[in-house]
Amino acid sequence: MVKLGEHFASDDRSRHSEWLRQQRWFIKARQDNQRRDVVEDKAEQDASAFASAVVMATTIEIEEFRVRLDSYDEATIKALMETQKLIDASEVRIEDLLARAYVMDDGRRVFKTEDGTQVFDEHGIEVMPDELDFDLIGSNHPVNEIYTAETTGLAELKAQKSQIIDYQERLDDARDQTADGEYPADDLAELDADLLDAMPDAVSAHVAGLEPVAPAPDLKAGFTATAAVPQMQNAEASAPAPAPFQ
Repeated sequence: MVKLGEHFASDDRSRHSEWLRQQRWFIKARQDNQRRDVVEDKAEQDASAFASAVVMATTIEIEEFRVRLDSYDEATIKALMETQKLIDASEVRIEDLLARAYVMDDGRRVFKTEDGTQVFDEHGIEVMPDELDFDLIGSNHPVNEIYTAETTGLAELKAQKSQIIDYQERLDDARDQTADGEYPADDLAELDADLLDAMPDAVSAHVAGLEPVAPAPDLKAGFTATAAVPQMQNAEASAPAPAPFQ
């Protein structure tokens, strides 16, 4: 009987321990749920506060921005066409220079400097005197300075063309971003300013109001120069006449 009592007592302690364990689990689960609810509520409040703080651009502002984009697009196309014409013309001039260049026995087309002390091939590699007698290159062949200036200008034009194309892509991205007619006002102003700041000079030259303005004449200098004339004339008039030769 004693052992049987001990057995039931042991079962009671086991059941009580399991009950306590389940109670602790429920308490912990409830606390976790409460903490999760607090975090979710705060996130919703933050999102709501952010949404209320964002001021959307008006329909008029979006439309005005699109009008500016259209003008930038038009100027970009003009700049691209103009640059391509300059590239084509430069390439024609370079081909002409190469056609009139002195050709070495190994086929290299070379240009002598104006002072006649150096010779360079069409790729800018210097030709040594032991490779070529410089006197063989007559004055009928174009000089290296002209060829170098032309190739440098062509490289700059091609770089300019790349900048214009990159800018065109930025315009396309800006148009896509504002396509749905909804855009934060601050972001729209920043986007507009960025496009203006990134605009290549070749493009701005074709945008009304952005083209370079000629410097104003120095009116003060003009007035001073004009006033100096009568002063000189008065001085000459008041000077004594030279005595006649005897």
